[in-house]
Amino acid sequence: MRKIKLYIFLLMMVLVTIIWIYNAKITNNRAKIYPYNIQKDYIYDFNQTNAKIVDLKYIDGKIKLPKDDHANKTAFLKVDVEAMFLSKYFQPSIDLKVGEQSVTQYFEHSAKGIRYINISSLMAKGKIEVTLKEKYISINKNTVQLVFFENQDLNNKKILVLAPHPDDAELAAYGLYSDHNESYIITVTAGDCGILNYNEIYQDPVRGYLKKGELRTFDSVTVPLLGGIPSEQMLNLGFFCLKLEDMFYDKSKIVNSLYTKTSDINIYRKQNISSLAKNLSGNSSWNSLVENLKYLLEKIKPDIIVTPYPALDMHPDHKLTTVALIEALKASGIKDGKLYLYLIHSDFSKYYPYGNLGGTISLPPNYDDKIYFDSIYSYSLSSDKQKDKLFALEAMHDLRLDTEWRFTKNAFRFGIKQIKDDVMGRKNFYFRKFVRSNELFFVVDINNIYKNDILKNIEGKLK
Repeated sequence: MRKIKLYIFLLMMVLVTIIWIYNAKITNNRAKIYPYNIQKDYIYDFNQTNAKIVDLKYIDGKIKLPKDDHANKTAFLKVDVEAMFLSKYFQPSIDLKVGEQSVTQYFEHSAKGIRYINISSLMAKGKIEVTLKEKYISINKNTVQLVFFENQDLNNKKILVLAPHPDDAELAAYGLYSDHNESYIITVTAGDCGILNYNEIYQDPVRGYLKKGELRTFDSVTVPLLGGIPSEQMLNLGFFCLKLEDMFYDKSKIVNSLYTKTSDINIYRKQNISSLAKNLSGNSSWNSLVENLKYLLEKIKPDIIVTPYPALDMHPDHKLTTVALIEALKASGIKDGKLYLYLIHSDFSKYYPYGNLGGTISLPPNYDDKIYFDSIYSYSLSSDKQKDKLFALEAMHDLRLDTEWRFTKNAFRFGIKQIKDDVMGRKNFYFRKFVRSNELFFVVDINNIYKNDILKNIEGKLK
């Protein structure tokens, strides 16, 4: 009997130890995913915008929206949430449903405070009742706020999508540009940096990175064909990945590629098919980048420019792509039109947007009321459009699996790593992050970039 009790005691101790170790790993992993205070209110100042705000009641899992023509609006529910204990282990979310339409809004594990639920794709004409189903999270107060914006009519608008790297246009705006055939896709760099996915094929890393830049340049001027964009409306400027910062701080300096040591951007530009490439000139310097963008602005004459939000995006190439654009706009004296600012690499967490493929993208973590925008546009994607976007991303070489899996001696190790990353939530998976029910843009009137205080808030800290 004593032996049985001893065995039970030892078994209990082993189980407690396993649970403690697992809990410690989960806690450590969550700190890496959310390296900020997830129990603070998100801060957004809508007083500077054209938003309309209405107080609503949340009763018995339902919210009734005011009677109105809700079509073609971007709308958020401002809520005060508190995640439950199990949210430490499972992703908290709220399922929202109107009639046959439904969306899912995900939150941080153990989230608490003011958050925004994107209900734009559920908006329709007339009075709407929204049903909410909470999972591992609850809305604390009966009173919530509806914050909504009138969407711009994009029909017959000429759209320029500016991508720092190949695949950024697809991640941020594939749905938007593929629905509007007067869209132009301009990619700034060849994307010749990052992890060398082809090190099993190329023993010489210089050759490997040259091939990577060549393949990604090819992707940037071909993948938009899947969205119905003609070759004439696609261009890669061939600048070098992760070198815009060097260019910016010494604007006439000709820089070398980070890994291949060449300064010849024509290595990548030669893949352009569009006649727009004929009048590109210059070298791998900041002044040339601005001049190239100025030429394209004057040639294309876009009504809308889709580009990264420098103050929110942590990647230096993303920040400086828009800074160069703003310099080009000013050099051309352009004041009409709108900037649609997007976010790929959140300054708070590389895992934003949170949750699973197909969920909604809502407002990102932010604790600075100086973030500027005139309005917000949530562009809804149908289920079929999301599938099209997935295949467009899959066509990008850099978003596919590493070539390592093709080699027998590495395949097993690679498979184990994939499973482990998935289970522990460490996988920074672009398909999960951006194949969603919407694409999100902060809208700014171009005329406002001429106001120094606004421009400062848009650009944020550049270093």
